[in-house]
Amino acid sequence: MKCNLREWIEETANGEPVEAVVIGDMGWKRYRLEDIPEAARDESKWNRCLTWEEAAPLLSYDFSCGYGAPGCQAVVAWTKSRVIFISQYDGSTSPEWVPRNPTDHEPQMPGG
Repeated sequence: MKCNLREWIEETANGEPVEAVVIGDMGWKRYRLEDIPEAARDESKWNRCLTWEEAAPLLSYDFSCGYGAPGCQAVVAWTKSRVIFISQYDGSTSPEWVPRNPTDHEPQMPGG
């Protein structure tokens, strides 16, 4: 199954503009780092708050999101009402989100 980080974040943002993004290393550190585009491997962009305009091109890559080693980087993104992050369980990778501020909601338990 092929997935795309940029598309996941845009869909999970639920129509809200993405305010900031932090991009990290691969899900299992540097394992499979060579599988992502060269621009996304630019460590000078890692672990820093980026605007959506800066981050979106770095996240525009397809990867396998099925079981096995994660094929993408760890990411946290913020909208007005959500904190979006990438989760993985034994390599099965998916976008998740939690409310940015205390609010009534139905909590989820990702990963199983």
